[in-house]
Amino acid sequence: MKTILKEFIKQNLARPSIILTGVWTSRFNILLMRKLNGIQLSTLQIKVICKTIKRKTPCKLLVFGLGNDSSFWTSLNRKGITVFLEDNKEWFQKITEKSKKIKAFLVNYETQRKDWKTMLKNESLLEMTLPDDVEKEAWDVILVDAPAGWNNENPGRMKSIFLSSKLIRNSGDIFVHDCDRKVEEIYCDKFLQKGNLKLEIKAPIGFLRHYHIMNRPF
Repeated sequence: MKTILKEFIKQNLARPSIILTGVWTSRFNILLMRKLNGIQLSTLQIKVICKTIKRKTPCKLLVFGLGNDSSFWTSLNRKGITVFLEDNKEWFQKITEKSKKIKAFLVNYETQRKDWKTMLKNESLLEMTLPDDVEKEAWDVILVDAPAGWNNENPGRMKSIFLSSKLIRNSGDIFVHDCDRKVEEIYCDKFLQKGNLKLEIKAPIGFLRHYHIMNRPF
């Protein structure tokens, strides 16, 4: 009976919790939204990202990765431009069918994490053709939470971190999740630069780093 009740509450309150939190980003609302929607980013991590986006809203927000939080970022930046890049076809179809208002593109990184050292020495291997709607913009905020990078066969986040450094506008903000992992940490240090690191928020599921980029030419 308890399981049925929990499922009923989740199904009926998950979507409203996203809409509510998109308007009122209190700690309690974020916590409730996370639990109802199965979002991995911690409450504090989401709060920090929200504060930055709201300060710049309406802004241009680019997110590497589709997830259970995608509808929330679109809702939060409702008067701005929010675009997602996803490499997992099944996940892409699942999220975009569930949330019709999300603007997302399916991409192919053509990488494996095991090659991160080789790619670090040769930046040309990190270049990638992106959709025109992504390439033509200078982004105010970028969230890197994809592609998968927990083992050597995964694509790894080498390209998404590198590309974020090229796509961000001057005085823009980049958030990178899972910086407790070696590859993410090393690539962030090289391409986003330690001097731009504003904050690191630790959590049981992945550290989040916040970079404020001040050395871009535009």
